[in-house]
Amino acid sequence: MNDAARMNKLMLMSIAGIIVVCAIIAELMPHRRTVLHGIVLGASVSCLNVFYMAYKVKGIAKSASGESKARATLGFGLRIATSILAVVLALEFPHYFNEIAVCASLATGYFVLPIMGFILLQIEERKHTDGKG
Repeated sequence: MNDAARMNKLMLMSIAGIIVVCAIIAELMPHRRTVLHGIVLGASVSCLNVFYMAYKVKGIAKSASGESKARATLGFGLRIATSILAVVLALEFPHYFNEIAVCASLATGYFVLPIMGFILLQIEERKHTDGKG
């Protein structure tokens, strides 16, 4: 498995963990349910945006290396549209989603990504220093 696939898998597992923890806490604390549902919505959209950005970066790399003739862009418009859709959803249904929680958690994927990269780098260094690599 290459580094990008490992990062995707770890990102998915991290966001899934956040979603599961929020769902459990939402059931235990019903008076905070809208905040936790907002975190779940924002984290899900953030994860989707990170995966889409990774897909587009792979397309740019293929285009730059000459493997593909297609014009590649970063897809900022679609990523911002999904974020706006999440915020509009929270504004339309305030009894289900907290707007501030959605806005705050839209950056979750972008904060989790460098942390995961650092952890994977430490694991790789440890493998090489232990003589396994």
